[in-house]
Amino acid sequence: MLAWALRHLAVVALVGIGFATLRGGDWWQQVSAPPARAPNIARNTPDATAADDAWQYVVEAGPEGHFVIAAEVNGVPVTFLVDTGASEIVLTTADARRLGFDPRRLEFSQRFRTANGEVRGAPVRLRELRVGQFSLYDLDASVNAAPLPISLLGMSFLDRLHGYRVEDGRLILEW
Repeated sequence: MLAWALRHLAVVALVGIGFATLRGGDWWQQVSAPPARAPNIARNTPDATAADDAWQYVVEAGPEGHFVIAAEVNGVPVTFLVDTGASEIVLTTADARRLGFDPRRLEFSQRFRTANGEVRGAPVRLRELRVGQFSLYDLDASVNAAPLPISLLGMSFLDRLHGYRVEDGRLILEW
């Protein structure tokens, strides 16, 4: 368990450092651009190994080992990187604009400590976030003041699930 936690912490730290230092290149494009084919393998049937009422959504790891999810927020497609090091759902300013939030009118009153130092965020409320057949409603999120190549699905999303785990290069979300 300790080895898993340390490996997970290292991945989160590397993702944070990568966001701060990369300005271009293949990795940036792979993470920030929606994949040509759907990276998600949705299984909308109960899993025999999960709780009786649990349903699953399975996401294959990308080439760099990251889990990228094509979701819908308030009916608008948004690509997210799953980030257990992020406490909240964090939107890029570009995604926030597409969702109808004007970053010029937002109050960047939140402060977050990251591997790259302190960043500011503006609180927003999401009506619905849909992943496959699964939806969560009335979610707190933040718009990141600093440049961010992709929106993040943090712990405020993951904690509302029945469970999640990583097995054999796949992220398994259960609800």
